[in-house]
Amino acid sequence: MSQPTIFQQASAVLNSIYRQETGRNLLTATEPNFISVANTVLSLGKDKVYNALMGVIGRTIFSIRPYTAKLKGLEFSLEKWGEYDRKISIVDSEMHDNQAYMFPVTYDGSQNPATGNGLSVDPWIINKREFLETFFVGSSVFQDHYSIMEKQLINAFQSPEQLMQFISLHTTDESNKIEQYKEGISHAILCNLIATLVAENKPERVVKLITLYNSELGLTGDDAYTAETIARPDTYKAFRQWAYAKMAAISKRMEERSVLYQTEITGKPILRHTPYADQKLYMFVDDMFAMDATVMANTFNPQFIKNADVEGVTYWQSIKSPSAINLTPTYTGTNGSPTTAQSAVTKDHVFAVLFDRQACGWRMIDHTTDLTPKNPNGQYRNVWHNMLIKSVQDNTEKAVVFLME
Repeated sequence: MSQPTIFQQASAVLNSIYRQETGRNLLTATEPNFISVANTVLSLGKDKVYNALMGVIGRTIFSIRPYTAKLKGLEFSLEKWGEYDRKISIVDSEMHDNQAYMFPVTYDGSQNPATGNGLSVDPWIINKREFLETFFVGSSVFQDHYSIMEKQLINAFQSPEQLMQFISLHTTDESNKIEQYKEGISHAILCNLIATLVAENKPERVVKLITLYNSELGLTGDDAYTAETIARPDTYKAFRQWAYAKMAAISKRMEERSVLYQTEITGKPILRHTPYADQKLYMFVDDMFAMDATVMANTFNPQFIKNADVEGVTYWQSIKSPSAINLTPTYTGTNGSPTTAQSAVTKDHVFAVLFDRQACGWRMIDHTTDLTPKNPNGQYRNVWHNMLIKSVQDNTEKAVVFLME
């Protein structure tokens, strides 16, 4: 993902994400810049302008239903997030010795007895606070449009009501498509965060569950579990319970004010904490349902799952490779500048990602719908949708990815 300057055209990458999430393409290396068999057309005379409609021969079915984008927790309204173009964080200063109890600062050791008469303690010592100021620059733009062919449509329907139903079919489908592109934006942002954590490779932020499980059990070589053998019925339940406990412990530790689970940039240790209410947990649904069946059915206390914002993810990037990502992330380097990974991060068996609500998200800044006047020569109108979005990722906030490896 290249760092946007003012406005960046996002249609190409959004189209690629859309094809992956809809299963039209396989998992593809992506660099984000922000489901009755039927014949399609009977062998009868077609409308020569639309090339998809024919004369009416009986009942017409308008096949459409509204769709709502998933991963809504990553989409913020302007009221909830505001413009969020600048973020200011403060670096804690350390405590000083209490001068009132210092000897011989207050009291002159050469005096007998030491009274401190004639001395003073300086109350005007300068101790400036350190701040970390970060900016989120640029927006991404894309558009779509479709044409309404007036004269040809009139001949294709039996009544004005059918014509209006067909127009409604257009608008509902366009709404569904925009919703799915919104979902694709959320998938891309979530995958970019995961790929960022993997590329950064801080041990406490990339939790390899099976490796850690083998280590705690002292299993090595042929005795060590793999992603395949851990799913055996005799080991499955115990591992899921252990994994839940590990995630719950990390979630609880994220509530502590510390520098854990976050990136330190420009050498400024910002102390952050993430209460349960500000934690977001996105979990691969195959594992989430397995955890529901094996862990929640027992005596475990699902406090962090109840209190955090939890959503199941049916796929991370491509619906045909649901547990995998293949993405070249852009993130803030330790020097405070935007950094793009040297190569794509390819990772399978992504279990879950847990993060502060301010770590990533996006919002629609502007979405306009405009209808052109009728073209008197071609006898059609165009409907245009113009969209402008702003996406944010801040890896100085707490975030942890869990892998099944």
